[in-house]
Amino acid sequence: MTQEIKKAVVGLSNTYLDAEVLSYVNFVAHTTNLEEIYFVHVFDSQLPSNVLKQFPDLEKASLEERKKEIEAVVKKHIGKEMDNIKYSVELVKSSNSLKGLLRAIDKFDADLAVIGRIGEKEKTSVITQRLARRAPCQLLIVPEGAAQRIVEGKHLSRILVPIDFSQYSSLALDRALKIAQRNKDRHEVEIVCQYVFQLPSGYHLSGKSEEEFSKIMCANAKEEYDEFIKGFDIDGVNIRMVYSRDINGDLTSDIRDLAEEIDTDVIIIGSKGRTATAALFLGSFAEKLITNTTHFSLMVVRKKKEYDSILDRIKKL
Repeated sequence: MTQEIKKAVVGLSNTYLDAEVLSYVNFVAHTTNLEEIYFVHVFDSQLPSNVLKQFPDLEKASLEERKKEIEAVVKKHIGKEMDNIKYSVELVKSSNSLKGLLRAIDKFDADLAVIGRIGEKEKTSVITQRLARRAPCQLLIVPEGAAQRIVEGKHLSRILVPIDFSQYSSLALDRALKIAQRNKDRHEVEIVCQYVFQLPSGYHLSGKSEEEFSKIMCANAKEEYDEFIKGFDIDGVNIRMVYSRDINGDLTSDIRDLAEEIDTDVIIIGSKGRTATAALFLGSFAEKLITNTTHFSLMVVRKKKEYDSILDRIKKL
């Protein structure tokens, strides 16, 4: 099913957001099989060449100082979940944060990349979008304020998984189940699966009313779900299904609305699928979900290295 998470690259910005990202990483360490974590900071000295000539050791000293700062923050915020995990702080010199992170992901053969996002800041949204398109591994987006919801990893209560019954939905649900099962010794986690459907154009030609055809669509989806869920071990897991009818042509708004309604802690999505609901990173649906889902943690599950080479990805930036 889902790719095991054994190696992770965690992007650190040397800002106040790092503390939140590191707190969240403690939770990730508890709910995965992590063996190695690389805390990566992309560094650009921005020193003019003539200044570097005049002070040839300045850049090296700056890098060493920055690394010590990052190491101090990591040491301060990692918890006991990290006791058996190998970790290191890595500085990557690059004028482009995205390229630096992609190089680190490739170099360390990461199964998961973790990146923070500051509120509504446009710059971080753009970097997040581009990383989601190009990262050859699973991705966890941690927005400002998210760590408060999982104090020491003990209070994750609810996971939202949008599904369309495809194999990529299976990847997302499998990841949610793994998190719930590994967290049950601390706190019960509810998994809420959501299927969003639209009435087909011309449905009225069937002679059915809008309400009647909605019931038909929903009944069909319930049959698909009953068959879909047979492929999972859900014993001891609190899981429920929600069927949402889209009426405004924006499936992402239906997901966000339910996320708000149930007060979810994280949304987990698959990176591909056979319908617009799950055809992520191939069209406008993904862009809207990543751009507008700014205060929920978002995990993107995909098959590792299902995309082009690292050099090809960097060329597309």
